[in-house]
Amino acid sequence: MPLTRRFDPTTADGQRIAVLARRLLALGTHWPGSATVGILNEWFVETLGIDPEGSVYQADTTPPCLVSPDATIENVTERLLDAGHPLHDPHRPDHANEFTVTTDPACCGGDCVTVTLPYARPSRARFAVSWLRQAGYDAAEHNSRPSGGRLLHVHHGVIRNIPADAPAEIRAAQYLWFQGFTSPITHAHLHAEVPGPTPPVPVTWRPGWLSIDIAAPLDATARQRKKTATAIADAFRTADWQVDRRGPEALHIHPPITP
Repeated sequence: MPLTRRFDPTTADGQRIAVLARRLLALGTHWPGSATVGILNEWFVETLGIDPEGSVYQADTTPPCLVSPDATIENVTERLLDAGHPLHDPHRPDHANEFTVTTDPACCGGDCVTVTLPYARPSRARFAVSWLRQAGYDAAEHNSRPSGGRLLHVHHGVIRNIPADAPAEIRAAQYLWFQGFTSPITHAHLHAEVPGPTPPVPVTWRPGWLSIDIAAPLDATARQRKKTATAIADAFRTADWQVDRRGPEALHIHPPITP
């Protein structure tokens, strides 16, 4: 049964398909595996500008917002050193007392690096998480060590763009993520044990406003939860959102009013 051609070889895209078809059909009826893979790899690179060994996002309609370098000790250390005084004193050549970056094959299947911040306050750990996330990494804080050190797990990441007309709750959630706030609800698989915000949800009786509560482990104190709520409120105010404190651990927020 003859097939009906479903591409137009007179168009630019059709010409690209025709080039590939000619090369593959020239192999005969039984395409040798190595030759076929070689032709496809070359066609992807030279014709489409796609890395065959790269990520799926290359074929997406909208390119990602951020793509991090590989999560290696060298790359993550360099990024943390770039933060300057909040994480590292540039006048000190040894950063071991400020942070350490290691790998553990037994952790995350060996697919991440662990950052230890000795005796760090929650705000410093949050800054480190935010700094790494803004470089495209998927970073989150894990259980803190009894000695006072804080642990971060850092993975290679691809941060997707969100549409300009995305709902306010989506934009608020992304902003919270970039600012280093981690919810033990949304990141339960990471065993996070730090106070964090619940996902922003619309307030039914207050059009345009979103509600955020502080979720935390059972052993988190009221003071810790209140400080987290204050930090979140300050972060949104800095971004020109309206903030209404509804209690020590609850917030209503409204997107910036644009003219």
